[in-house]
Amino acid sequence: MVKPVRIAGLLRRMPIARAASKLLRAILLDLLEKIPDARSGSKKGIHDLRVAVKRFREAFLLFRPVLRKKTFRRHRDWIEDLNDALGEVRDRDVALARLHKLTEGLAGPPRSVAELIERLESERLGALDALAAMLERLQLEGVTAQLAARFESIEGRPASARTTHEFARERMRERLLDVRARWAAARRGATPESLHRVRIGNKRLRYAIEPFSRMLGKEVRRLYRSASRFHDALGDLHDADSMAVMLETAMAGASRPERRAWEKLSVKIIRARRVALRKAFSLADELEPLWENAQRSVEEASH
Repeated sequence: MVKPVRIAGLLRRMPIARAASKLLRAILLDLLEKIPDARSGSKKGIHDLRVAVKRFREAFLLFRPVLRKKTFRRHRDWIEDLNDALGEVRDRDVALARLHKLTEGLAGPPRSVAELIERLESERLGALDALAAMLERLQLEGVTAQLAARFESIEGRPASARTTHEFARERMRERLLDVRARWAAARRGATPESLHRVRIGNKRLRYAIEPFSRMLGKEVRRLYRSASRFHDALGDLHDADSMAVMLETAMAGASRPERRAWEKLSVKIIRARRVALRKAFSLADELEPLWENAQRSVEEASH
């Protein structure tokens, strides 16, 4: 897991606009530093930049009340587009890694399996070219430099009268209530869609905690550590669900002799999903009291 960006000098009574300026500039800089490795096409470089973009996107959304509306509208689209472009490459990396692991030990994968691997590798190259073109365009247009300059001017905004601690508590409580509601809905049916929504909510909660963990107290820091493990389990679950759909689609187009091989691979994925689902439910049981304690902690701090 990519380490969180640590911001020195954040204080509880610091005006939120000043904190937002410091945080957004630091997280944007972290993103820019990871672009060269991603451009090389390495799997690690793609993964690290994707995490950095997601972290920046969530910070950008988190501090929306502090940003000028024009700035938010001007830059939200390219942030989403970059996240999507990275996802196109990363999704192929995950699928290819899964397929190679599933077919380990086989004397020779069925032709349709080999064809799927070849197609995914070709799609990855195409997605990598599209990503490189997007990064080149953003650099030529000076988009990130423009945004960094906007962050420099945030401190003069009227919202600066609010304290960082007050802002952090409010955002933390919002994200916490959201993920708890998503889990309550997912627990009843545990569908791939509902569990994916939990994963998104949990991710937003983690990213909301990261920059403020020192000032939000030990209950919130304890929650963050468990939420990170929950995120990993939900990620394994999402990967298994995505792979199951891919295998079912490929199996439908395979010849009858090859379907048995596909069925064996599907059984492996089903088993992996069961393991991930049990782990996610177990971790959620551990999280319930941590959610409660963290919520109580941020609500009591407001009185």
